[in-house]
Amino acid sequence: MDFELTWSDFSTNERDMFQKVCRKLMKQTFIVREKEEEKKLYYFASKNSNVFSVYLNFIGFDVVIDRDNGVAMLSNCSAAGEHGKIQSNRLKLRLADSIVLCCLWTLYADRINAGSLSKTIVISMTDLLFELEKYGYRDKIDKTYMDRILKMFSEYSLLDVNGKIGEGECFIRLYSSLQFALDAEEFKVFVGNVVSKMHEKKLLASEGEEDLDDSDE
Repeated sequence: MDFELTWSDFSTNERDMFQKVCRKLMKQTFIVREKEEEKKLYYFASKNSNVFSVYLNFIGFDVVIDRDNGVAMLSNCSAAGEHGKIQSNRLKLRLADSIVLCCLWTLYADRINAGSLSKTIVISMTDLLFELEKYGYRDKIDKTYMDRILKMFSEYSLLDVNGKIGEGECFIRLYSSLQFALDAEEFKVFVGNVVSKMHEKKLLASEGEEDLDDSDE
């Protein structure tokens, strides 16, 4: 495909859309059909995926379109088409960020595996807190920190928050892009490491208590 020829055939509006899609993908990795403000961009990317691939390949990237889930995503050329292995915009997360992402990923997967017929997956803060409790993190992330974490994930089109953190009417809308933000094998390894560290901390705490008991005798 001759990109310059295709570009010359684009109308002014199409060129504008092309540029917007590229900027969105480079900034946030995902464009989702579910988001009203991204719907037109998704359909344009889906319709012109070959054009985007040619253009992005010059800088070592590609675009992957998952039409079943309604997600357009930026990928390294070497990872194109491999679900769960989208290598672009690899974000270095803190432990708490990673745990929240794992919890969100698990909640989304659970709803899908349970056969949810709803196109929109919505969870409550209670759902998220309950999941965090499994990692021993429910009381370690305050409202301000949680707000920061969720806003960060929102910037990557993984979710949207409706309401204020801490209020009863606060709900989190999970987008289908979330399933591509974390690889299943990475998730298993991460959970294994977290659980192992939790056991180590409990063991150290238990040994510390025993030492105190011994010193009192």
